[in-house]
Amino acid sequence: MHRRLAGVMFRCFETLKRTGMRETIMRRFVQGVFSRPHPTILASYSVLAMTFGADAASFNCQQASLPADKAICANSNLSHLDEQTAGMYFTIVGSGAPAATVADVKSSQTKFVQTRNACGANLDCLVDAYTSQMMFLKNIKSNLGL
Repeated sequence: MHRRLAGVMFRCFETLKRTGMRETIMRRFVQGVFSRPHPTILASYSVLAMTFGADAASFNCQQASLPADKAICANSNLSHLDEQTAGMYFTIVGSGAPAATVADVKSSQTKFVQTRNACGANLDCLVDAYTSQMMFLKNIKSNLGL
């Protein structure tokens, strides 16, 4: 049963990936997972995460227009950092954390995106921006017990 579900999900999300709807679906799926964390849904999320591979940014690379976005799409390590940061962000936002914490995380994410975009294609700057944001998000996750 689970293998068949994984196969269906893989085909479905490969189609979404090609059509550019991946980030919207991922966002909605992650929000749904964390609003009702049933073991089957969490297992499905793991399969979904594997479908996109290690070099899949959290946004549609075909629509990347900013130098920072293009650099992230062109570099598998940066792309992986982007996926991890987005995953931690959505984990916290969808966890039922206190409203003040969610507001802080959203504010931090907005500032992070501005900082990241200001880096342009400078890889060192981008890595620093992602590292700083990931440390902040990991601290929040730890404080929430996630």
